Amino acid sequence: MGWTDSGRSADIQPAAKHIVVDEKIDEAVTGPLRSYLLPYVERLWEEGAAASAISPDVLLKLWALSEPRIEADYVLFDGAQDSDGVMLSVLGRQRHARIIYVGDPYQQIYEWRGAVNAMAQIDAPECALTESFRFSVAFAALASRLLTLLGERTPVRGQDAIGSIMVEDPALALPVDAILCRKNVTAIWQFAAGLEAGHRPAIRMSPAEILAYADGADRLLAGQRAFRPAAFSLFETWSDAQAFARSAFGQDLLPVGRIVDELGTGYLRVLAQRSAGAGAADYVISTVHRAKGLEWKRVKVANDFRLRGVDESPMPDDDELRLLYVAVTRAQHVLDISELRDELLRLFSLR
Repeated sequence: MGWTDSGRSADIQPAAKHIVVDEKIDEAVTGPLRSYLLPYVERLWEEGAAASAISPDVLLKLWALSEPRIEADYVLFDGAQDSDGVMLSVLGRQRHARIIYVGDPYQQIYEWRGAVNAMAQIDAPECALTESFRFSVAFAALASRLLTLLGERTPVRGQDAIGSIMVEDPALALPVDAILCRKNVTAIWQFAAGLEAGHRPAIRMSPAEILAYADGADRLLAGQRAFRPAAFSLFETWSDAQAFARSAFGQDLLPVGRIVDELGTGYLRVLAQRSAGAGAADYVISTVHRAKGLEWKRVKVANDFRLRGVDESPMPDDDELRLLYVAVTRAQHVLDISELRDELLRLFSLR
């Protein structure tokens, strides 16, 4: 669990509703759990706000609580689809200025950390920007089909002059500049696979983030609770983590579980030190969240998206479709969706 919504909301003080509880925890106990944790969250906020060195999130919240006035006639606020309550409260007080919100509601992918879709909360004239200068008509058509699944009727427009290749056959292995994954554990797996193949990949994760998986697995293997990374925090032993990874809800853990079981945590520690520098890498491996706002000439999308809903519902959740939409719109000239081809055909056949 984590405390994210309080610092990102417009509220002045922490409240029980701000405490984010992992979806794996039974809903029947989340209310009492939040109430129990609230005094500790209040103390955490007080200590964090008074510390000599504070995080950027705390600094932003303190700035918002000071009720700042932005000395400008116009404020252009980009990425509004992933704004949060604290920024909206600041902008809402700038009544002397004209606020221009720019964003794509279908690129809202940070709900899990308190982001809200400001585009749905603003009462103002709208101007649609539907033409992309990044990619071709073919990539725009794929993006538009995904948007149709989200209920959007206005298609994205691409550029006739941009050449493109859509790779749908797994046997056609073209070089790529980026591999985009849904989860950190898949990115680590792709990184390991690239190194074993003799490539020089870079991964958009810090060594400390990879080491956290090694440290957490070591603690679980020793029969101790692990509180980092968050993916391991609900287990008491490594056997518990293995059992969960084999379940329908825990398959996200399978890649890192296989590394630990087959190669050991020492292998993860070696991986943490082997990311190539950006200039020397053959390609970069990233989660979609960390790739947002970026682009590459040649992109491959990994097959770790949850393209079926809860209890094997044929349609995935909207947030999963938005994440996939962001992934496929990072490519300029080559887009490899070969690992997703069958699932995409199934989805498109439903509408």
